[in-house]
Amino acid sequence: MYKYLLCWRYLRTRYIALASIISVMLGVATMIVVNSVMAGFADKMRDRLHGVLADLIVESDSFEGFFNYEEVMARVKEVGGDEVVAMAPTMETPGMLRFKYGSDSRNHPVQIIGVRPEERAKTGDFAEHLFDQNGKPIPPSFEVSDELKAQSPAGQRLRELKDEAPDPFMDATRQYLEQQQDAQVPIHGAIIGYALATYHLGHDRPDLYLAPMGTKAMLAFPKHTKVPEAGLDDFTVVGYFKSGMSEYDSTHVYVPLEELQRARKLIRDSDGKGAVNHIQIKVREGADLDVLADKLQLALERLAPMKFRVFTWEQKQGPLLAAVAVEQSILNILLFFIIAVAGFGILATFSMIVVEKTRDIGIMKALGASTSGVRNIFLGYGLMLGAVGSGVGMIGGLIFVRYINEIEKLLSVVLKHKVFDDSIYYFDRIPTLIEPHTVVAIVAGALFIAVGASIWPARRAAKMHPVKALRFE
Repeated sequence: MYKYLLCWRYLRTRYIALASIISVMLGVATMIVVNSVMAGFADKMRDRLHGVLADLIVESDSFEGFFNYEEVMARVKEVGGDEVVAMAPTMETPGMLRFKYGSDSRNHPVQIIGVRPEERAKTGDFAEHLFDQNGKPIPPSFEVSDELKAQSPAGQRLRELKDEAPDPFMDATRQYLEQQQDAQVPIHGAIIGYALATYHLGHDRPDLYLAPMGTKAMLAFPKHTKVPEAGLDDFTVVGYFKSGMSEYDSTHVYVPLEELQRARKLIRDSDGKGAVNHIQIKVREGADLDVLADKLQLALERLAPMKFRVFTWEQKQGPLLAAVAVEQSILNILLFFIIAVAGFGILATFSMIVVEKTRDIGIMKALGASTSGVRNIFLGYGLMLGAVGSGVGMIGGLIFVRYINEIEKLLSVVLKHKVFDDSIYYFDRIPTLIEPHTVVAIVAGALFIAVGASIWPARRAAKMHPVKALRFE
């Protein structure tokens, strides 16, 4: 019983131990907050990456793709069985986007993706990222509505002449204006990345649309010809793709699959079939993507050797996900040094107590205190310091994570600038994710360091001989 009484007394009266408790508390709280924010960002990023990409992707080794995609899809369904939920063929090609803003022309390097929007929406979260100019969700479609046509200069003039009495001159005028309307508003729609179409003004002001809906956009891309040749085609902006990942929002342009095949001269004359170079595959939830990808790779290798490659969505984004994991690991190592410093503080404090209480230790051992009892006093003291520090740090860290967005707003007001700029990540709030096993590991690590730092002073005190301790004190 004396061991616990002494530990409790030292904890209450030794104010120098408060520094060690605060060090452990700050280290634990900081690690919980940083890990929660990093895990929240990583989780959001994984969700958005997975939303843009299908579960599995069959990719052609050729830039021009393959014409027998229906046969490939049939083989995928045969091998995958019930695990394959939906598939969508796509054609991807690099290109240039050009549109006018006022008297200026804007050019952007882009990734042009030909899709059938209804099919593509079934293989992922494609439809969830489509919005109009007012931020409202739109259906997955490339249809150029009559409303967009009417917004053009020729469309507005046609609307003004709607009630005019018919006569040969008026009929000719209407026919001319209809031709002008088709030239100003191409019949094929395109959905372009949100970052391509807007300019972020900041300071909580709404984004400026450089390419509002109805804008005529010209795309340039390589044609499939013997001699390298650039192809051009005009499209009408009918919506925006906003995934929250700048890598995609600043490069992706979605157009009708058949129109891109025609413009790139990738339609076979014999049967009118077009080529694709990707097949997006949605898999049943809970299926092992890596195992299924290996099975599909083997089956497609038998169909056409060295022509197809099968990737999971994580393999396609492997470097990015790995970079986030490395950053999180490095941060954990650096932050753990804070708790390590607290451990050295505990070591120094206990060493001073051993020197200061040499006579007391001698008296206790002379009165019958065992070697293990003296050792356990210091080990228990270290455990109590670690428990109090890590416990308070854990509670403080969890509270900070719970109210981190409110704290961010308060700091933004005090510092007079936004601490968390939502324009960088397109998050309206700081994402957090508390992982119980991580919290347990942090607290356990803090306790281990606190107890570990008290081992050497505890052994030194326990080895003291009572007579020598009283004689040389």
